[in-house]
Amino acid sequence: MAIPRKPPTGSLAEWEKNKPTAHLARTHMERVIKCAPAGWQAAIRARFDPALPPTFGAAQTDAEYLATPPDWAVAWDLLQSIADFEDQFGAASRWNLDDYEICAMAKKLAAEADELDAVCIADGGDLAARVDSIRLLVRCVGITEDIAIKGEPAIKRAQDAAWWRRRLRVHVARTVEAGEIGLGQVHKGRGGYVSNNGLVRRQHQLKRNAEALERTLFRNEAGQVYNLRELAQLGNANPIIRGGELMTRIRGAEEYADSRGHVGLFVTLTLPSRFHPVKLGSGGRPIPNKKYEGATPRDGQLWLRDMWAKTRAALGHKGVRMYGLRVAEPHHDATPHWHALIWAEDEAAAQAIEDKVRHYWLSDSGDERGAQENRVNIKRMVKGGAAGYVAKYIAKSVGHLALAEHMDVVDGQQITLDLGETDSKDMKESGQGFRRVDSWAAHWGIRQFQTIGMPSVTVWRELRRVSPDQLELFQTEGDKATVRAFHACHRRGDIRADWRAFMEAMGGHALRRHDWHLRTAHRTPEDGQVNKYGEEIKVGRIVGVKPQRGRMCGRWMVSRRIAWAPVIGESTHAVHAADASASGLPGQAQGQGATPARAALPRAWTGFNNCTARFDGELSQAVLAPGAHRIEEWATPEVVEFYKKMRPVMVEEEETGWDW
Repeated sequence: MAIPRKPPTGSLAEWEKNKPTAHLARTHMERVIKCAPAGWQAAIRARFDPALPPTFGAAQTDAEYLATPPDWAVAWDLLQSIADFEDQFGAASRWNLDDYEICAMAKKLAAEADELDAVCIADGGDLAARVDSIRLLVRCVGITEDIAIKGEPAIKRAQDAAWWRRRLRVHVARTVEAGEIGLGQVHKGRGGYVSNNGLVRRQHQLKRNAEALERTLFRNEAGQVYNLRELAQLGNANPIIRGGELMTRIRGAEEYADSRGHVGLFVTLTLPSRFHPVKLGSGGRPIPNKKYEGATPRDGQLWLRDMWAKTRAALGHKGVRMYGLRVAEPHHDATPHWHALIWAEDEAAAQAIEDKVRHYWLSDSGDERGAQENRVNIKRMVKGGAAGYVAKYIAKSVGHLALAEHMDVVDGQQITLDLGETDSKDMKESGQGFRRVDSWAAHWGIRQFQTIGMPSVTVWRELRRVSPDQLELFQTEGDKATVRAFHACHRRGDIRADWRAFMEAMGGHALRRHDWHLRTAHRTPEDGQVNKYGEEIKVGRIVGVKPQRGRMCGRWMVSRRIAWAPVIGESTHAVHAADASASGLPGQAQGQGATPARAALPRAWTGFNNCTARFDGELSQAVLAPGAHRIEEWATPEVVEFYKKMRPVMVEEEETGWDW
C-alpha cells in the first residue's frame, strides 16, 4: 500500500478510518527496512527510530501529553519521512539484483522485445511504429540509452539478450551505488571510494571476466595455444604494463618540456560543496553534508569535463598552447577530483592558463565558504619533478607494483613510490586501495588518465609492431621523422623507448589531429559491410601507421600481427603446443603468459592452410559440436571397436536401410 501524501480531511468518518497511527507508521518502516539491502538496514533503522519518541503510542501523564505532539502528528511526520526515503532510495533498493537475476531479466526483456516487434508487424506497423514500441519498452525499464533508439539496429539491439545484460549491469551498479552514497555508506570510516557491496560487485565481475577469458583458447600461426587471459596479461590490460607506459610518457613529456624551457604547472581541481555527500568534522570525523543535492560521481565528472572544455576553448581562442596529463581520482566519499600536469610555452601562457582555470572553476558557487582557497590549487613544478608529482596517483589507481622500476629524483632526493596516500588505515594496511579506486572508476565510467596535447599513444603502440624491414624505403626516401619515431618506440639494449624523441618526431606538442606526422591506417571496409546489428561499418580495423606529410605521405607501414584462430572443441587448458610436443609429454602444460623464442611459421605455399581446410574431416570435427556424427562421442570403446570391424559390411549394405 502506498503512503498517502495528503492527510484524510474529507470528513470526520474518513479521518477516523484513515488517520495516521503508530501501527501504520511502524508497518511501513519495517516494510522499507525488510526490502532494503542487508547492508542498509541498520542505517535505515537508525535514520527513522529517532523520529519516534519513546512514549509513542504508550500511556502518558497529563504533563507528558501536553508537552508532546499528538500521536497522529508524529505518525504523519514519520510516514512522510518514509515516503521521502522511498522517493530517493526506492529505485536503488528495487534494483539491488544479483548477476544471475540480471541475466534472467535480460533474456526476458529480449524475448519481450521480439514479441512486441512481431505484434507490431502483424498489426501492419511501419518501421517508425516498431521503433516506438522498442523505445517504450526501454524507457519503461528505466535504463540509460547508450545511443539514440532509431532504425532497424535499435530493434535488433533490444532483441539481443547480451545488449540488455550489458545495459542492466551498468544501470544496477550505478543505481545501487548511488543509493549507498546517498545513505552515507561511502566514506573514510567504511573504506572509502566505493561501498563494500560495490567492491564485491566489481570483484565478482572481474572473476567472471577472468573465467570467460580462461575458457577461450586461441592458436597462433606458430602452433602455440593460449587462453585470452594470458594474452591480456601481455598487453595494456595488465596494470604493470599500463603503469609503466604511463610513467614512460610522463618522463618523456617532462624531458621534452625541460629541453625547451617550458613552464610546468601541477593543478588540483575540485568540485563545489553540493557534490560532496560527506564532509569531515572536528577530528576528521565524517558527517553528512547538508549542502549535498544528490549528485553522483558521474555527475561530478561531467561537471569537471564541461569546465575543462570551456577552459581549453577560451585558451585556444587566445592562442595558448599546452600539453600534459590529467588524472581523475576519488575523494574518500567517492566525489571525483582532478590532478593535472600541464606545461605552457612561456610564463605568460602559464599565467593565462591559471587565470582561465580559476575563472571557470569559480564561476559556479564561487562565493561559498572555502571556494577561493580550495577549489583550485596550482603549483609551479620544479625541473625534473613531474614524475614525482603524479606517480603516487598512478600507483593509487593501478597498484604499486606498476611503479617498481620507476624511481625518480627531485631536488637530489630519490622518491620511493608505493601505493600512495589512502584515506583508510585498513586500506593502507591491506594494500587494497587501488582495487577500490578501480571499482570506483568502473562503476561510474570515469576515464582515469587522459593526455592533453600530446601525440596519439595508439600510433606509438602500432609503430612498435612494425617490422624493421619496412623502414628501408622510408630511409631511402629521406623520411627522417618516420625513422626517428620508429627508433624512439623501440628499446635497443640498455636504451629504453623514448617518448620525448617520439614527440619531436611527431611534430611537437598541441597539434591538431591531422597535423601530427603519423596517424593510424585503417583497413577499408567492404561495400555493404555491417555489424551484428545491421549498422554500416564506416571505419575498418587498424592495420598500421602512415605519414600525413612529406614524400612518403599516405604510404602504409603494416603493424605486424600474428595470425590467431579460435580453438573450438578443446577442453584442455591453454598450452604452448610446440613445447608440449617437443617434450614428448602426453598431457598439456598450462601456459605461462610468455611467448617462447620461436619464429613464426612461413606462409603456406599452397592455397590451403589449417583454417581453409584440407578435406580430411578434422575441420568439421573442430567446428561442429560433439554429436551423433562421430560414434566416438557417444559409444563405448567396445561398440567403437565393433563398428570398425563391421564398417566394410555396412558400406556394402548401406542401401538396405542400416542407420548408424
